[in-house]
Amino acid sequence: MSISKVSYVLSLAVLVVAAQHDEHQHSGHMNHENHRVAVNIYYESLCPDSRKFFTQQLYPSLQGNLSNFVNLTLVPYGKTKMEFKTNEYEFDCHHGPKECEGNKIQACALKLIEQGKPTEGFGFNKVAVGFINCLMDKTEKKGDNATFPTKDCAEINHVNNLNLIENCAAHSDGSNYLATLGTQTNEVSNPLKSVPTIVFNGQFKADDNALAQTNFVKSLCQYITKDKPSECNGAATLSISLAFLVIASVFIKFFN
Repeated sequence: MSISKVSYVLSLAVLVVAAQHDEHQHSGHMNHENHRVAVNIYYESLCPDSRKFFTQQLYPSLQGNLSNFVNLTLVPYGKTKMEFKTNEYEFDCHHGPKECEGNKIQACALKLIEQGKPTEGFGFNKVAVGFINCLMDKTEKKGDNATFPTKDCAEINHVNNLNLIENCAAHSDGSNYLATLGTQTNEVSNPLKSVPTIVFNGQFKADDNALAQTNFVKSLCQYITKDKPSECNGAATLSISLAFLVIASVFIKFFN
């Protein structure tokens, strides 16, 4: 093969791979609102399994293209019990009073960060989810005590109304917000059989819930029926493979 032919084939290879990359990048920025899967997470602020799921499964999966395919509802209540007394709700939380505090902080954050509105183009508020992930990751628990790093997490995630969130959590608004989350949780199961509980498209399925604990991406991808991202079907790898098939066919043609 002449040098000019080799040069031509290599140039073609670069163009094909670049085209595949551009197509992949473009698909990642498309609006997939009509294809989003409703995902409800019922969890607790100090539950070890909830913290593990949030930081190792849920949050990492939302850093790529999959974030475009999710309508996410976070419900930090879990196996808490509530009772209305003296004009205010009182709570008995699964992991003690400090968990009630943590649940209220998260309930207020979900309500008050950017007025609880989803980030434009997404099915959830990215700032609130980032703030809560930070709390789930960095909260220090020693026995019945826990320290919630709200200030650090607010700075990391650019939350500009932390004072409102903390005031909310310390007063009746936080209790009312948490009570609302309790009602939502009890509609799924009262009490929850496991924490966290993950529900797709409004219907609890034990198999999906179990799979999501260890492979949230796989469980979610089962419900994405159109324009699946590369995280679901290996589209990026497939694209590159197809590109090299094209290149190989060109080589064969030139050799023949």
